Amino acid sequence: MNAEIKKETDDGFGILVVDNENVEHKVGVCYDGEIDGHLQDAYPDDPEKRSSHEDEMISQVQKYAQWHVYREREYDTLPPRRNPDRIAATLAAIREMDDAEFERHFGTLVQQLNSYGDDTVDRPIELEDAVPHEEGVVYKQDVYLDATIEDVRGHHEEFADDVESFATAVVGRLQEAGVFGTLSDRFGEFLESDGSDDVDSQSTDTTPSEHLRQFGFTHVSEPYYMYHRKNKPARTVGGEDAYQRAPDTVIEVIPTPTLAESVDFFRAFLVHHLLCQIRDTYIGIGVEPPTPYRMLGAGIHHYTIKYKHFEMYPEYFDTEADIDGYVYY
Repeated sequence: MNAEIKKETDDGFGILVVDNENVEHKVGVCYDGEIDGHLQDAYPDDPEKRSSHEDEMISQVQKYAQWHVYREREYDTLPPRRNPDRIAATLAAIREMDDAEFERHFGTLVQQLNSYGDDTVDRPIELEDAVPHEEGVVYKQDVYLDATIEDVRGHHEEFADDVESFATAVVGRLQEAGVFGTLSDRFGEFLESDGSDDVDSQSTDTTPSEHLRQFGFTHVSEPYYMYHRKNKPARTVGGEDAYQRAPDTVIEVIPTPTLAESVDFFRAFLVHHLLCQIRDTYIGIGVEPPTPYRMLGAGIHHYTIKYKHFEMYPEYFDTEADIDGYVYY
């Protein structure tokens, strides 16, 4: 995948993108990231007539064109939660905050997950009766950074220098507790049954490296949930946050009691989860992520569904998958 800015107009840019099948696309990207034109001769223009592979190629090209403008001209053209710099800044904030602040933001979600393995734990979020089965939900929280796009730009590249050193400790701890095996089993059951129709021997070092920028949160939503329905769109319950902008990151977790062994343990899981989200932002634009982010595990749920059901993708969400160059540390 590569691109070239061919012209600039009053509204944005005309981009020539050559996709991974060597097909040329002419894409219009507005200054705010809106796609206002897309011309190509290889795939049907009508989405209803495209195969899932063809449709995904169109999606990748448009996302890559937005990424190219973001990188080359520094306009804020990426959807916030698909911007690896915003996710890396969220990850840095989670890594650096003290235990009390972390529990204040995520304690409710930890309690909800803990209730799946312990009947004595009160469940703060009651599921509606229409949920097919209580394990088949995805819990979410929206995170808003106290930072501008200029503050976070390029941060995921800076952060990459530290990824391997602390990811090794984090993943080692999760492996020791058997989380990956549990998640693999859960995802297998969850995706087969619900997702087909929708697309301390080791500790976590929370001390920020001196060269990294530091970030904080301006707001974190209350947890809410989404579930898939047969032959219907997925349903989201809650999450109607009155905040005046899109979240920088959306945390997405399937209910696994082991994750909630402790607040500190859940922090370790979130580190891994957000690293996998950064991976997914690259896969979504048709590009291999930087080497430090080539790890296996659950990231952005939308892509987890694609990895399971689109033949063009390996199952990156599976920590036991054999994908060349990808590890779980």
